[in-house]
Amino acid sequence: MKHKCIILAALAAFSIVSCNDKEVFEKEQYKNIFGFVSESDNTKKMTVSLHYETTTTYMSLSMGGTKAPKNDVKINIVLDSTLVDEYNKANYDVDVEKYAVVMPADKYEISSMTCVIKSGEVLGTIPVTIHPAGLSPDKDYIIPVRVLSYDGAELHPDKSSLLLKIAIKNQWSNSSGIGYQMVGNRKLLPDGSPINMPGTKTIHCWTANSVRMMPGNETFSKDKHTLEAKAMIAYIDAAADAKGYHKVTLKPYRDIKVTQLDDDPEYPNVYGIIDDGYNTYKTFLLHYKYQIGNDVYEMREETRFLYSEDKEVDEGFTIIETIK
Repeated sequence: MKHKCIILAALAAFSIVSCNDKEVFEKEQYKNIFGFVSESDNTKKMTVSLHYETTTTYMSLSMGGTKAPKNDVKINIVLDSTLVDEYNKANYDVDVEKYAVVMPADKYEISSMTCVIKSGEVLGTIPVTIHPAGLSPDKDYIIPVRVLSYDGAELHPDKSSLLLKIAIKNQWSNSSGIGYQMVGNRKLLPDGSPINMPGTKTIHCWTANSVRMMPGNETFSKDKHTLEAKAMIAYIDAAADAKGYHKVTLKPYRDIKVTQLDDDPEYPNVYGIIDDGYNTYKTFLLHYKYQIGNDVYEMREETRFLYSEDKEVDEGFTIIETIK
């Protein structure tokens, strides 16, 4: 009988503890906790097209809990450049060349520094308008924000900030660069013999109507001095000729001497989306001279990338059907 009483007492105590645990658990379940919607490292990545003057993206704050809040939750945010400093130190340490930069103030607008998650809802958004013209493919741009104040809920400590990372793209490439396949030949002037130059040419977006590339088979490097010494810009006309080709104009990125040669029917300095009967390629047909140090080279090249339709940026460029 004594043992039975002990067991009953233990069961009663366990029942009380279990009820208390259940009550605490339910309170935690129903607790409204909010934070920025982001990737695991508190970043959100957005690539915007240089073909548009503006693009709108969104910063979102999400509410957790089994039930949506009964009242509006007002959240105030603020810009905080120290978040970019922390990001750079954590990811790149002393490798300053790789550091991200705070987005220039004239390149974006945040519609409001206050977000309201409405009663009965779990998500609030703040529109951000991006002005991409003038942004460089060589920089990682960040709009850094954090929660300043709030009411009516709790803030998730690990989701209290957001790094909105902005990259750019155009019809031909993006900030990261795309590897185009190159087939062509190069000769050293004045009397060198042509040498076949197959390889991969990295092309970056530059403006809405241009890309940056290295001449010939010169190795691409993001090093500032290499780019200033060797890179060139290819400007593509919006208007097409009767066959559907767009005229290309080659100019120095900064220091290089480059002269395009327009008298070659096979490499007439044009761009087109070419269907060769097997595949379709974004294709540059280029003929030019360039100087590196004291050496002057003449280059003929077909540089192409397998075409995949992107309705956002391909408008105005038709596919040219040709069997080569």
